[in-house]
Amino acid sequence: MESHGEPIKPLLRQPITWTPPKEGITLLEFFGGIGTRLEALLQSGMVVRRYFYVDIDPIARQVVASRMKEFTTRFPQQFTTTAWKASFTFLPFDIQLIQKKHMELLGLVDLIISGWECQGFSAAGFGKGSSDTRSGLFTDMI
Repeated sequence: MESHGEPIKPLLRQPITWTPPKEGITLLEFFGGIGTRLEALLQSGMVVRRYFYVDIDPIARQVVASRMKEFTTRFPQQFTTTAWKASFTFLPFDIQLIQKKHMELLGLVDLIISGWECQGFSAAGFGKGSSDTRSGLFTDMI
């Protein structure tokens, strides 16, 4: 894989050992879609103290907003309503609009998870790879 013509090298070559804080993590999700990655973390037993969501798609935001209530009901000890009260208002929905000041205001983020627009790499897309404006957002996420 290349980024702007240069090969991408792995950042780490050793396993990461990490113990989440007992009071729960601060989780930031880019390209959040309908919340399936959040759901998987909750199913694994993770406690989420604060959750922030970024996705430009208004339909995905609408779906995940209703799922927050479902997750609170299904995982009441792991995901309270206070965990997601600022999920949809704290950060811009467009990842390209997120600035350093936004990240500084978030404070410590324990875990960042993300999907990203993969149409440029998909057989169903136009085959433009990372030059597809949607798939190229991967570098904005990094």
